[in-house]
Amino acid sequence: MAAGPAANPLIPNALPAWVRVGRGEGGAALAAGAALLALDQVVRAAPPWLGTLRHRQALLAAGATGRLLRLREDLAAFRDAHHLTRPADDPGPAGHLHRAWRGLASQPTRLDSGSLARLGRLMAPTVAPEVLLAAAGDHDSGDPVTAAARAAACLRAGMPGPDGELLGLMLADLVLAARLGWATPVPLLATAFAQPALRARLDHRRASASDPDWIAACQTGYATAAAETHARALDLARRADALTSAMRVVRTKGAGHGLAALLADDVVAATHLTDLGSERAARRFLDRLVTLGVVREHTGRATFRLYGL
Repeated sequence: MAAGPAANPLIPNALPAWVRVGRGEGGAALAAGAALLALDQVVRAAPPWLGTLRHRQALLAAGATGRLLRLREDLAAFRDAHHLTRPADDPGPAGHLHRAWRGLASQPTRLDSGSLARLGRLMAPTVAPEVLLAAAGDHDSGDPVTAAARAAACLRAGMPGPDGELLGLMLADLVLAARLGWATPVPLLATAFAQPALRARLDHRRASASDPDWIAACQTGYATAAAETHARALDLARRADALTSAMRVVRTKGAGHGLAALLADDVVAATHLTDLGSERAARRFLDRLVTLGVVREHTGRATFRLYGL
């Protein structure tokens, strides 16, 4: 039975089970299309919490692809490496990888030389933009998932090794976003690496742009990633709705800034909420929201705490 309309138009409906399974001949392609269509509606609505979704996807992508660089950090360590390190300081390999995915989730969706050069600098500063332009190819032909899969395969063929694999996954999401008309990419394909069965198919070193097995693997990867991201969006929408409602009883100077910061990123530290007057005031504000049950403290520590939806 189809789900009824959501009470809040910014809270999407859950996907039906067949989209999340997508089995049988042609099932992955159909499931990928259906899941991306549902996610497209969320992205185009541009809810206030879309920044949280994009940056949480970036964290998941960093954690899932860390193995390509032989990193052993868990998601908490990836999160700390970025959020507890000043922008000018070296965040270490885990922090660099996390920041690279955050860079993808923050840059405008364009496939010109300037944007592709910016993409290259995220993981391989010496790569020529022409290499990325050639890999992106004719992004107006074929369906979006196939175009993304071919772009990733072309880049991996031209840049053997971990950098090419990582940039290929990023380029795939950039091409997909361009084809779907999204203003900013959402990290998707790389998050499928978190599932061992999918990781084995997507971690195929000899993938080529014409390889049907590689394209099928990307269809399955995008079907899984888009469905999981849509479910994540559903959860974030409900949490954001509860947080926004709770703000009516919070009397803190600069609370609007705090709300915007919480909706814009995966997590925030009290030190980042400068508009609340002081770090102590920011901690009181955030701990009050935790007490109300509308914000979570994600570290479990007594110090250097990080808060988010």
